[in-house]
Amino acid sequence: MTLSQTYSVFEPEIWSPRINEYFHAKLGAANFFNDYSDEVTMGGDRIHIPNIADSFSASTILATSGSLTPTAVSDTRTTLTIDTWIGASIAFSDFQAAQVATKYNLKDKYAQEMGFKIAKSYDSAILALGSSITPSVGDSATSVLATTLEKAMSILESRSVPTSECAWFFHPYAYWREVYANQKLYDASQFGLPVTPYGANSTLYGVPVVITPQIPNGTAGTEGATGHRNMIVHPTAFAHARGNLPGTGAMASGVRLSELNPGSALRKEYAADLMYGVKILNANNGVRVLSSL
Repeated sequence: MTLSQTYSVFEPEIWSPRINEYFHAKLGAANFFNDYSDEVTMGGDRIHIPNIADSFSASTILATSGSLTPTAVSDTRTTLTIDTWIGASIAFSDFQAAQVATKYNLKDKYAQEMGFKIAKSYDSAILALGSSITPSVGDSATSVLATTLEKAMSILESRSVPTSECAWFFHPYAYWREVYANQKLYDASQFGLPVTPYGANSTLYGVPVVITPQIPNGTAGTEGATGHRNMIVHPTAFAHARGNLPGTGAMASGVRLSELNPGSALRKEYAADLMYGVKILNANNGVRVLSSL
């Protein structure tokens, strides 16, 4: 028999903001690429992002007339849809809870762990967009060479992408076992000035480096079945947004933490969830750097 009781009003639910801070601290890609979460704080599942087409050109003005031919613009838009909902949960029976020493705040610890797993999935979804980046250097059968990285830089510079605003994203295998195996990158005498002046994984050719195992594997075909899709990319290449789940307040939400109703069971259930969407905005604002590891 199910009883309807209201004793739960005497059990306030307080979730520490440290969990959300922990979640955001684990977001390497989400903290770099364009975040449109603030656009849906009042609800909604689609964000239309306008794009001004590169259709203008400088032409000669006739001195006798001063006339110009107007450019026929053909602007487009990209729609970012919040269409993914992920979560994790944990349950403790009263029996199990009674056996845990009170000095351990398991609810907090497990909430952090769930938040990390959700952050990892979120970051992985953003970085998976790297497969849609059009320019590509290297291949899955060859280690990344210094000349490969320089070719990637030259592609971005030739397309007027400001490399000072970009970042490298490398899988640890690709960075430590391939990139950093290039003597040119750590021996100043080979280059005149050190290419990595502030440490092994701080900058590369003046561009910040992010090392993360969330870099996706290479796929079958031209990229081979092994290796990883590393990249140098500008923040405007990808877009992402988190939905504002109920109970997360008026600000753009991170992970939501909840205590579930276990019904008649003698246990406590806790859950963490997140809704989000990811989208590629400009496939030319980055370069894929394929590696064999």
